[in-house]
Amino acid sequence: MLKGLCSWTESKNGMMICATVATVGGLHLLATPPQNVLGILPAFEFTVGGRDVGAQQVVGAALLICGACGLGACCL
Repeated sequence: MLKGLCSWTESKNGMMICATVATVGGLHLLATPPQNVLGILPAFEFTVGGRDVGAQQVVGAALLICGACGLGACCL
């Protein structure tokens, strides 16, 4: 069932859509201020280069890197 549901991601267009969504999601998370994680865990933050960084910025950076690499792999 999962193979049938996710098989569209194996095409070039599917990979491009997933990579674009990951890139946009990563940029969004990087741009927003730190807040509670999943609404239940307390926010944590530390300062890097004068900017507050929390869990969502870490996840955003990972999404941005994955999305950018995915776009490079499927489109270049």
